[in-house]
Amino acid sequence: MRRLYRLVADKLRYFTWGRAVVNHIGRHQRFYENFEALYTALILALIIKSFILEAYKIPSTSMLDTLQIGDRIFVNKFIYNFRDIQVGDIIVFKTENIPNLDSDLKPYYIKRVVGLPGDRIDINNGHIYRNGQMVTEPEFFLENEYYPLRRNDETHFVVPEGEVFVFGDNSRNSWDSRAWGGVPIENVMGKAFFRYWPLSRIGAIYDMPPEPVREKIARERGSTNSRLYSPGSAQASEQ
Repeated sequence: MRRLYRLVADKLRYFTWGRAVVNHIGRHQRFYENFEALYTALILALIIKSFILEAYKIPSTSMLDTLQIGDRIFVNKFIYNFRDIQVGDIIVFKTENIPNLDSDLKPYYIKRVVGLPGDRIDINNGHIYRNGQMVTEPEFFLENEYYPLRRNDETHFVVPEGEVFVFGDNSRNSWDSRAWGGVPIENVMGKAFFRYWPLSRIGAIYDMPPEPVREKIARERGSTNSRLYSPGSAQASEQ
């Protein structure tokens, strides 16, 4: 870049006004170097925000205990250029053009994908069934529980083409596809993958059902230590 600056300066010296510009820049070289660094950083930040990753703050309890109110996360915005959305992915999506959800107050939602285009989704006995088969991958689906939105509400759904179905991990307190249907794939912003705040839980996002569900499972297994969650492990510890 400096070679380019010198080349331009050499050309400008042929003109009176050009020499004045070159002399002015020479006298204020530090200012222009700082301006160049700031300008470059701004351009890189815009590129990263637009195409690579973006930061979001969790505003609600719908994804407890995987994500808690106030958590700040990074979303990978380019991953779905290289692979398809998968069941189990935690995605951020725009609410625009989604009936009963489009809101200026909450332009973005974050939920977990439970169904892909054309899938038949059923909620039965606390579990999710996809095309007649219980969803077991990732293992988190076996450790969490899911319910109808309200008593006697619909528990059978068909995902429209071009859309995905999403549920909150905190099924009893989540406004999700059980209420307003699918999310157009074109609305998906990216995949949540990293929590950078609070520092006590910094790192890759790991799955954790809501505390009442964990306690229920512990009672059923006869041990309060039946399931140990840690950032590096999602395996059950059974006695």
